[in-house]
Amino acid sequence: MKGLLYKDWCTLTARYRKNFILLFVLYVGMAVWLDMSFMLYALVFVLPLYVQSAVSFDEYSHWDAYARTLPVQPAAQVGSKYLLGGCAVLAGCLIAFLCFFVSPSGTKPAPQEALLGILTAAATATFYFSLSMPLSYKFGCDRARTAVMLAILALVGGLFAAVTLLSDAQKAELERFLGLRGAAGAPDLLLSNGEAVAGQDALYGNLTAAMQGGRVQWVLLGLALGSAALFFLSWAVSTAIYRKKEY
Repeated sequence: MKGLLYKDWCTLTARYRKNFILLFVLYVGMAVWLDMSFMLYALVFVLPLYVQSAVSFDEYSHWDAYARTLPVQPAAQVGSKYLLGGCAVLAGCLIAFLCFFVSPSGTKPAPQEALLGILTAAATATFYFSLSMPLSYKFGCDRARTAVMLAILALVGGLFAAVTLLSDAQKAELERFLGLRGAAGAPDLLLSNGEAVAGQDALYGNLTAAMQGGRVQWVLLGLALGSAALFFLSWAVSTAIYRKKEY
């Protein structure tokens, strides 16, 4: 396993060393000095995408045909990619969280809000990584990109359809359950043209208050556990595909 990790690490750093430096300087610099904190969330998502390139390099160099002659189990060969991907997500989370504290901006989010954003970005990155890896082993890296996009479109379309089927009252109750919406009957604000529009703070509150309510913590816990379960399920599926595939 150590040898496989070292091989993938050397391959990625040799190919993308300049990209990593530019990525860190650009994303962190824009977040810290230009008050663009969303770039830190993007950093968490982007880092594991580079790890997926290791599968492409193995495919183009016909590494897997040689790897079958090594005394290494398929679970370990696939697992090295997943371990490296998980480390990339964790590294992105750590860098992002540290940057929130060193940022000189007076408008940086509260620690609870930063944690929520980072964990959401990590869950999104884990979902994309877990979806694309089995497809890459099954169809090859080039065709897998199309398959991933189609799968995501189908998922987003299904979620959008499910939300549109809910009534306004059901949507409001769901938001109140998550702590992202104020109590029923919150006061409205009047615009200059007389149109009644609920105030954003009165209606939705803020993420810090929502997390203090206790419900968002459970959502975050479910998000973390669900991401971990999906990650290990994806590894098991990729291993089964890799074991049966002929090179």
